[in-house]
Amino acid sequence: MIINRPLISVVIPAYNEEKYLPSCLGAIKKQTFKDFELIVVDNNSKDKTAKVARKYGARVVKETKQGMIPARERGFKEAEAEIIARTDADTVVAPDWLEVIYETFQKKTEVVAMTGPWLSTNRKLPDKITQSYSYFISVRLGKMMSGHVYLLGPNYALRKSVWKKVKVIKDDRKVHEDIDLSCHLANEGEILYNHKMKVICSYRRVTENPFKGLANYMGEYPIRYIKTLYHNKDGVFRRINRRRKTISS
Repeated sequence: MIINRPLISVVIPAYNEEKYLPSCLGAIKKQTFKDFELIVVDNNSKDKTAKVARKYGARVVKETKQGMIPARERGFKEAEAEIIARTDADTVVAPDWLEVIYETFQKKTEVVAMTGPWLSTNRKLPDKITQSYSYFISVRLGKMMSGHVYLLGPNYALRKSVWKKVKVIKDDRKVHEDIDLSCHLANEGEILYNHKMKVICSYRRVTENPFKGLANYMGEYPIRYIKTLYHNKDGVFRRINRRRKTISS
């Protein structure tokens, strides 16, 4: 029996996201690349998240363990395609987002995962600023501190066959989910920063509650980043030493 599987699985973890899902899912439904499945992981939402997702043709998967990592992992497990594209419920992807992902994976077989830049949500804030910021976090900071590119949570894709090989930390309090996943995937192959893979990323966690948002970015986030590096210290030190030897030779 031949089973026709989609070429890409789009996975979106969601918790009380009925307000933002229409824009997110609407952009995905308008993709130039059509051979994909859409999975929304309902992480104990108390609003109409599941109803909105089904309205846009998504397969809704329930994850009862609260947290981004459990929701993400459940979505990846449920994905039928070899290529998994991951974004957030409040993010709007570019029309060619999936096309860029698929074509890049086909051309670059050594790449196990990829990420890309954030565009601005505000006309007063030029895209160049948000793109430079995302590039700094992903490439500059990633290579300097860990020896590889960091995946950016609202905008990345990976090969499911490689994801199955890694064992990530499953506690949101201990690590940044995207950076921890990056550190594990980097042990298996190349992570690529793809300038063509663009999304409009929401900054609502800062704009809706500036005090709490800034407190997280200035306090809790850096502490969790250090924890992430500590939990992945063996691989991080190995890659940095290898990179230093390559540069010096």
